[in-house]
Amino acid sequence: MTSLGETYAGRDGVKKRPRRLYAGVGLFLSGSLLVVVAILAATTDLFAAVGLSTYGSRKLAGVTAGLGVPAAFVGVFTVFPATSDRVRAAAAIGSSIAVLGVGMFWYAYPDHWASHGRQLTLPVVAVYFFGLVTTFWCLFSAVVNFKTRNDPGGTVTMEVTCQGETKVVEVEPSSGGLGGVGVFGREPDGDVDTAGASSGDAAASDGGATGDVLTSPIDPDSQRTPGTQTGPTDRYCGNCTHFEYVRTENGITPYCKRHSERMTDMDACERWEPNR
Repeated sequence: MTSLGETYAGRDGVKKRPRRLYAGVGLFLSGSLLVVVAILAATTDLFAAVGLSTYGSRKLAGVTAGLGVPAAFVGVFTVFPATSDRVRAAAAIGSSIAVLGVGMFWYAYPDHWASHGRQLTLPVVAVYFFGLVTTFWCLFSAVVNFKTRNDPGGTVTMEVTCQGETKVVEVEPSSGGLGGVGVFGREPDGDVDTAGASSGDAAASDGGATGDVLTSPIDPDSQRTPGTQTGPTDRYCGNCTHFEYVRTENGITPYCKRHSERMTDMDACERWEPNR
């Protein structure tokens, strides 16, 4: 799995979107600092020196903790790249609702808190909890989507041109992945490039003036009759009838049709069959 450091470093060490990284780290550190202040205010008499009473210290603790937790979540969420506008909007709404809950707490505590006054404890907690859960779900979605983009576990389309005939093969998902890309839907979120199947007679070009045709190295140079005899052949995956190439996000990868998996070496297995 690609690390966040590699993601922001880009290719050849070129930095990408450093302001977003700095903003996310800043939000996370600010939220963590607010939580530390809340802990100190709730558990010590440190703020009594500035004239805060017991209720005042508890109120300060509730406000700083209430703002710090969603700020830390949003900071971590901001760091993840290629997050869709839909998830960002949901995170903004969730954090806004959490801030609204903090504002309600500022008004309700202590006069309308815990069986006093208008008894706003339950509404305040419900509003804040809903906003916090929404923000956390957006963070969870960003983490899962980032993982599945780097190890999608989905189908990979491969096009092989053999004797002028193009065949499209889809690699089945791996059993160890988290499933398809995207938590809010089957389509990937964010600025993620996906490959579509081509219906032409050759594989589509990745760019440039001329199209590159993806051909299998097992193409015969001439037509052979069933009775044609061939000499001894080295046993390796390149001359196996189950050997093909697949196009993935990392480039062209050897693929075994017999075992339905991408290959890491070219050593022949017991299922090896000559391609002629």
